[in-house]
Amino acid sequence: MTPLVLEQLPDRPGLKVAGEINVNNRTAWTGTLETLATDEPEIHLEMSGLRMVDVGGAAAVAATAQRLTPRGRVVLHNPPPALCRILDLLWPEAAGIEVNGR
Repeated sequence: MTPLVLEQLPDRPGLKVAGEINVNNRTAWTGTLETLATDEPEIHLEMSGLRMVDVGGAAAVAATAQRLTPRGRVVLHNPPPALCRILDLLWPEAAGIEVNGR
C-alpha cells in the first residue's frame, strides 16, 4: 500500500495527489476536499501520481463537484483511468467535473 500524499498546488487552488485513496485514508481525503470546496469555487487536482482510488474516493470527488455547482467545478488533471471509469459508470451525468489529460 502506498500512502496518500496531498500537496498544495503552487499556481492555482487545489492539490497534487499521489499514492492511493482507500478506506484507510478516506476521511482525510474527504475532509480535505470539503475544506477546499468551502474556500474555492474551482478546485484543481493534479493526479498523475495517483496509483489507485476506490469507489469511496471517487464518490468524494463527485460529492465535491456537486457542492460546487453551479458556481464552480473540480478539474481532474491526468487522473488514473480507473477513476474516470468509476465516475463514468456511477455518476455519468455529474455536473461540475472536468477531466484534462485522460
